[in-house]
Amino acid sequence: MLHIYIVSLQQDVEKRRVISKTLEDYGLKFSFINAVYGKELSEGVLSSIRAKSVGNVVRRGFSLTPGEIGCTLSHIMAYQEILNKDLDWACILEDDAILDERFKDFINNFQTTGLNSESLYLLGGQNGFPGTHVVKSINNIKYIGGQKFTKVIRSERFIYRTCCYLISSSLAKSLIFLSKKSFILADDFDFLVKNKIINNIYLSNFVDHPLDLSESHLQKERESAALNRNLIYHQKKNFFPLRVKNSIEWRLRLLILNTYKYVEKKDTI
Repeated sequence: MLHIYIVSLQQDVEKRRVISKTLEDYGLKFSFINAVYGKELSEGVLSSIRAKSVGNVVRRGFSLTPGEIGCTLSHIMAYQEILNKDLDWACILEDDAILDERFKDFINNFQTTGLNSESLYLLGGQNGFPGTHVVKSINNIKYIGGQKFTKVIRSERFIYRTCCYLISSSLAKSLIFLSKKSFILADDFDFLVKNKIINNIYLSNFVDHPLDLSESHLQKERESAALNRNLIYHQKKNFFPLRVKNSIEWRLRLLILNTYKYVEKKDTI
């Protein structure tokens, strides 16, 4: 059976209780990964990590938050555990993932047939994000554990969160190796795909994420940092023209990709 790892702060007792009960009721085995609490990291450690950060975070206008650093380090710990246990594949959840019977069926019926070990398979978790920017293939669809996964076409920068995904030991090893040289946010899927660390991303929608993020440590930090960035941007004279330019580029991109998906070839695996 596919092993389940839950990334969770030790102090988030209630979240642990809720997800544990759900999985136990479904008769599924799981293990907790005691997450790194970013705010407990020293300023020296945070500065060192920020100095070697690469990817979209460098261009977004504000530095890595302690929560983002802690989250990414926690997922790297999960990858290491996969290698330590010599697992071929594993399912990684965060403790606020919302599960139902479909998840139980997915785990019980999981098989590796047709899976690409260098691709990442997201179980969902995109609640609250506009799906209009995400273009999905019509030729590359996989059924894993009875659930439908669709390949994303050059839309990785519009996919967020690491709350629920399927990963191979091969990809886990690549991500650990990469983390020794650079620091990339765990959900910087755009960077990871463009740099061929991840081959492709397949997206499903049978695991949900809470819409109410008031209890999310990570979200609070990101919103605060983003607010400061926006204040700076609004003070710039070229802020409005930049928004218009971005809007035109997004519309053109959608037109091209929505046309391309009709001629895209089916992947061999």
